[in-house]
Amino acid sequence: MEFIHPERLWLLSLLLVPIIIHLFHFRRQKVLYFSSLKFIRFIEQENKSTQKLRHLLVLLCRCLALILIVFAFAMPIIPLSDAASKGGKNVLAIYIDNSFSMTAIGEEGELLSEAREMAKRMLSKTPIETRVLVFTNKMDGVEQRLLTKIEALAYIDKIEPTSIRRNMDEVIKWQKNFLDKENNEVERLKTRQIVLLSDFQSNSFLLDKLEADEKSNYYTFQFIAQDPGNLYIDSIWFATPVHKNGEPNELFVRLHNDSKSERVNLELDARIGKQKRTMFLDIAPNEKRTTSFPFTEKGTGFKTGMVSISDKQLYWDDDFYFSYNVAKNAEVLILNGESASSKVAQVFAVEPFYHSNSMANVNYTKDLLEKSDLVVLNGLNEIPSGLSGDLTEFHEKGGAVFVIPGERINLSNYNNLLSGIQLPRLGELMSDGLKINQIQYKDPFFVGVFEKENQELNLPNVKKAYRIGADIQSSSFPLLRFRNDAPLFVRAGTQSFLLSTALQDDFGNFTGNAIFPTLLLRAGEFASQNFPLFATIGLDANIPIRKEVSTEKPIELKNGKFSFIPSTQNLNGKTKISIAGMEAIERLKAGVYSIQNEDTLGLLAVNYDRKESLMKQQSEDEILKGLNERGIKNCTFNTVKDGQSLAEIEIDKPLEYWRIFLVLGLLFVLSEMALIKFWK
Repeated sequence: MEFIHPERLWLLSLLLVPIIIHLFHFRRQKVLYFSSLKFIRFIEQENKSTQKLRHLLVLLCRCLALILIVFAFAMPIIPLSDAASKGGKNVLAIYIDNSFSMTAIGEEGELLSEAREMAKRMLSKTPIETRVLVFTNKMDGVEQRLLTKIEALAYIDKIEPTSIRRNMDEVIKWQKNFLDKENNEVERLKTRQIVLLSDFQSNSFLLDKLEADEKSNYYTFQFIAQDPGNLYIDSIWFATPVHKNGEPNELFVRLHNDSKSERVNLELDARIGKQKRTMFLDIAPNEKRTTSFPFTEKGTGFKTGMVSISDKQLYWDDDFYFSYNVAKNAEVLILNGESASSKVAQVFAVEPFYHSNSMANVNYTKDLLEKSDLVVLNGLNEIPSGLSGDLTEFHEKGGAVFVIPGERINLSNYNNLLSGIQLPRLGELMSDGLKINQIQYKDPFFVGVFEKENQELNLPNVKKAYRIGADIQSSSFPLLRFRNDAPLFVRAGTQSFLLSTALQDDFGNFTGNAIFPTLLLRAGEFASQNFPLFATIGLDANIPIRKEVSTEKPIELKNGKFSFIPSTQNLNGKTKISIAGMEAIERLKAGVYSIQNEDTLGLLAVNYDRKESLMKQQSEDEILKGLNERGIKNCTFNTVKDGQSLAEIEIDKPLEYWRIFLVLGLLFVLSEMALIKFWK
């Protein structure tokens, strides 16, 4: 047995009072006048033992009454474990999962609301002297402190949903490290009771980094939504990433019905610039459905868009934002080498969309890159190290490079450049099996170029080509292949393009075929796109800024009155912004932001990570088994599916005996009064 307030035991010193009363009051001499002492001696001897017993019983009742009342005020308890007998404060740690998945609808409102109310019920049954740790997915310095019951109740009312998601091992490790630190550096902690209020989604129930904890008692409460499914927009993309005024395009939307019920007559709305589209569709259970909105680009400049659905379960993933630029023109710089072909400049000259600047590579200066979207290396045999470094830097800042090799290239300095712009290396010349027999028609690069897939298409005759090595990187895609399976044309993302043959007559008639200008013009269209279609909050980093950025003023993302300063990296004149990390997750909301410095640099659409959209939950066996295998032995499981008010809260707490001691103390007071009044 222990005492919550052992400092009150000093009141036991008051036991001296009844003892002193007993010594000096009951033993006072009394004078009695009788005619004969014979009867006095007889009566005194007969009652002496009885009176002595009465006095002792009165003293005993007084002492026991005082002792029991003092014990009651010191609040005796029996601790939950032997470890708690070392003294200190009891701790109740309550984790409230406030991720977006907890906004699902339960029997009594949102699951997060149910979790808040259940936490309050727990606190109402908690002893007033217990220290309380309330924490959410924020897990910041504000939450890293022990509270009183009143402070904890006030903080629970302030908990709101957040896009921050935490793995379960991160949650448990954070509270354990904090309580260990508090115990070692601030005040002694006794019993630790850890309550986990969550829906326990499978995608966040990771326990790889979990450490054993035998000091604490764990109580898991799993909240179940009325409808455990979810319908959400997974992603969007355009049929062609190139946007030109007056040209048709198509917006594709991928929906995911992560539920066991069919969604009928679902309304899907799309806004593309000033154009609005609506469609109604049915989605089967557990189906991934892709649909599209055809439209025609109207006007130039930056465009914003949003796709929306009406889902009654979760709302945060019902909207998907995007933005893009419809360029007025594309700036092309053509650097001609010893094996240059005049056909390259002629291709860009006939299209008013392109402003081309053609020159010998020996006349090149670095400042020409600042105004260029695409640089075409036309028949260079040697690539100087300075030019190679400038082009690599230009590519890292978001510029596009199209490489057409010369007749007698220096493989060493060529491959240095190709590695820097994420293209595969070139090898020796080959002349066998060079008939083109494979075109990647479905690649975004060719979407809209061909009316249909035609195996009888008239393709150029190639006599010689450089072998492209087997080191094709994950970001490289062969779009044209020879019969011997060697690539003829390769792209890396939308910024690097490589042709493996030269343009001289002894290499073939590639320039005389319609596919030659198609490759060049298409690369120029891709190069005019500056920013990604959308980015994911907390994940995407290294988003390049192509324009000049002032170092005196920070880059800001602005949406109305809201402003966020992203992490910025400036290296060798290259500027990149990042919306990865916890600060971006905490502050950014899904939407379209303008990128501003001295001027508006562009638009960036950001969306929430869709990992929480999958509503699959862990079962009771999976939760208990997973925790047990990681050293969490003292754990109980509870399900909250009919509302929190009907859920039983069974959390062990120290057995309190102060009421028993108080009642016994009063009984001994009454016994003393009875002895004095009725035992004459």
